[in-house]
Amino acid sequence: MKFIIGYESYHGNTRTMAYAFERGAREAGGETIIKHIRQIKPAEIERADVVVIATPTYHKKPPSNVRYFMKDAQKLDLTGKRAFVLGSYEQEGEAVERVIEFLKSKGVQVAEPPTKLLGKPTTEGLEECAKRGREMATQ
Repeated sequence: MKFIIGYESYHGNTRTMAYAFERGAREAGGETIIKHIRQIKPAEIERADVVVIATPTYHKKPPSNVRYFMKDAQKLDLTGKRAFVLGSYEQEGEAVERVIEFLKSKGVQVAEPPTKLLGKPTTEGLEECAKRGREMATQ
């Protein structure tokens, strides 16, 4: 199973979560590519079986780089792909839900529930991210 994992992170929290997810998926046999979300090319999305978006919440929405990614992905046919969304937040974590709504509108099968962690990820939170990566790689 091929994964493309894109993250945006202002303070390193969401990036740390993305790398924990990637580790879990890779350890379970997944082929993973992980990049800052603005570095992902459309061809990488098209080749992937699973698209993973790791986003913080910034002023109750995804940060601009995640929104640019969604705008660019609007042009792609994502029907039948699988996805997972995770993110850190300080108040409500609304960005995760917005990304899920976008992916579903593109015909993507989004695994739920997402993983949302308040503030800096704990060891337990990072293990949850890795566990979800393993689950996605073996489903």
